[in-house]
Amino acid sequence: MLNMFRSLCADRCPQCKELLQARRDHLHVLKSCPQGHYKEETYASLGVRIVYDLK
Repeated sequence: MLNMFRSLCADRCPQCKELLQARRDHLHVLKSCPQGHYKEETYASLGVRIVYDLK
């Protein structure tokens, strides 16, 4: 049941619907599409989210 909840909350690429790959360090979280369609950077300490739409 927990896996079903996680799958509903998982981030997906808006174009191809594949799961985004995430990398995290002490400054930010980088989520990107494995196909290269979408990239998102989140800086929680600053409250900033940058979205790149790479069509």
